[in-house]
Amino acid sequence: MVAAVIISILGSIGFTTEDSVDSIPTPNVPNSVFFADEPMQSNPLALMINANAQIDWDRNDVFLVVADADKKSQCDGLTFIEMVNQNSEVCTSRDNEFAAVGDDNQSGLSWQAKSGEYFVGIGTFSEAPEDFELNIDYEIDMTLSAVGYFVMVILFAAGFTLNKYR
Repeated sequence: MVAAVIISILGSIGFTTEDSVDSIPTPNVPNSVFFADEPMQSNPLALMINANAQIDWDRNDVFLVVADADKKSQCDGLTFIEMVNQNSEVCTSRDNEFAAVGDDNQSGLSWQAKSGEYFVGIGTFSEAPEDFELNIDYEIDMTLSAVGYFVMVILFAAGFTLNKYR
């Protein structure tokens, strides 16, 4: 019972981690997305723990996206002609099939981390970027999910029942 109460309290308070990544090279193909080779760290406990990421960056001519492995494969398979086609919205900042899109460095990109492979992509709005490096700050806030609270209530009730009838 005590463990269920403590986990519920700590889950309500949450845990926040902050970090930054500096000197990321930026592409110079306008409105096209280029992805990292390695996926982001997955949330294997997505059913029990909510992990909300807030990503901010220092340049306004850059946008960030989060995509699953299938979308990354689609974007990586585009030819150069398809990437520079201004009439297409596939794999651009206007593509609605991304898990999350951040096209404004003031509001950043918010994304609830899920289990599975997800990749971060970077693109520029202009052909000649202001700078060739990007600095990113991110914050991940982890709290107990609704299912986590439900499990803690069941554990508390089971502990209470066992104590009562012991």
